[in-house]
Amino acid sequence: MGKAVKSMRRQVISSFYKILILSILATVLTWGTALLMLIKNQDKINPANYYESQIPIIMEYVEQEKEQLLQKEAQQELERRIPLEGLDYQVLDTHANLVYGSTTKQYIKDEQDLLQQLNRSLHDKHNIILFNPLLSKDGDFIGAIGFRYQLTVASANPQSKGFIIILSLLLLLSPFFYFYLFSFLIGRKLSKQMETPFRSLMEGAKKIQHHDLDFQLVEFKTVKELQELVNAFEEMRIALKESLLRQWQIEEERKEMVAAIAHDLRTPLTIIHGHAEGLIERGINDQERAERYIKIIFSSTERAVQLLDQLHTVSTIEHPEFTIEKKSVNITEFIANKLNEFQMLCQEKQLRLTPNITVASEQYVDMDSQRISQVLDNIIVNSIRYCPEYGEIEWDTRIHKGMLIMEIKDNGPGFPKQNIGQVFSKFYREDQSRTGTGAHSGLGLYIAQELVKKHHGSITVQNRPEGGAYTKISIPLKD
Repeated sequence: MGKAVKSMRRQVISSFYKILILSILATVLTWGTALLMLIKNQDKINPANYYESQIPIIMEYVEQEKEQLLQKEAQQELERRIPLEGLDYQVLDTHANLVYGSTTKQYIKDEQDLLQQLNRSLHDKHNIILFNPLLSKDGDFIGAIGFRYQLTVASANPQSKGFIIILSLLLLLSPFFYFYLFSFLIGRKLSKQMETPFRSLMEGAKKIQHHDLDFQLVEFKTVKELQELVNAFEEMRIALKESLLRQWQIEEERKEMVAAIAHDLRTPLTIIHGHAEGLIERGINDQERAERYIKIIFSSTERAVQLLDQLHTVSTIEHPEFTIEKKSVNITEFIANKLNEFQMLCQEKQLRLTPNITVASEQYVDMDSQRISQVLDNIIVNSIRYCPEYGEIEWDTRIHKGMLIMEIKDNGPGFPKQNIGQVFSKFYREDQSRTGTGAHSGLGLYIAQELVKKHHGSITVQNRPEGGAYTKISIPLKD
């Protein structure tokens, strides 16, 4: 199974916890390593209270010297015993006056203040100041000696102070450093996961801007919202491409329609024009010729009107608001009425129309009788047109599995095998073997199919093995 795609919110929360946990682990590891190094080198590093621990040793010497320490000559020997690199001192008399020392900063105001601050720790920023009393041999208070020091590892190790300060700063800043480092690494990984789909979307948008829709966005299983965005963009591209193809097809159909109308109207209009011109030039004195010309003009006018009617029908059924008006129709009465119409049309060519109805006399079907009548007109009139004289047309009607099925067969030339799949296309024209003069519009079967579809039915055509065309119409009895 593939890796589950997480939402943006879950990935951000998960990334934050990863950064936090990795930062803590890396910090603990760093601090642990530093601690082990300190333990391993503890004999080389003084503790933070190293100089504080030297004061009792110095005070032993001070107590031996007593009054001598108040002499300026004692400074050199005293400083030899004090580690001045980390410990400052000053010697005061009883009035808190500085006698000598390594620092001249005044911490005691007067004699009373000196007595109050003896053996007490004073603080000056990071420094600790401690004043110890000086006593004479008789035990009298004769002054004080003060020490200034810091309780830090860095100050306790002046030779390694720079290294210790840098190490301390690194240890202090390591959590922030690791947090930034893992934020950068994990953030870069997350940003790459988002950058690739965004880059693909931007490239796709530019292609669409340049009217290029022949591309496909790759599916990115990274962030759920981005995947949904990519899928929505791809669906939009497909829909836009289909829309443009439909527009192109509509434009092509429009061009075909204009060409077809021009072609189909040219013939009858040319005939009408020629015969009307003949009547004008020759007059109507020749009664026989005048009648013949008028009949031809009438026939040509009828063909032009029929073409315009079919174009109107196509325009009507293709309108988005077009609906059929279904009613319960007695199918036997409907077929009987249509048979009477078709029998009259068959007389001119001496055709035999044979009905075969196996439907109960009280069988009703929900349908738009006017539109189904148009379907039959297009199918059966085509058979009448293409059948040879004394030809045969069979019309079988039956009920099967809740469907009204009508089958029309003729012994005409049938449909061209190479183009039989296109006979329902708008403005499709068959070759001369089927059409004869080619005077029809190519809309009949298209109209028939669209009207049958509106009834939720189907219509199919094929050639009979023994020759001739076969058409099957199936319409559900009820919706």
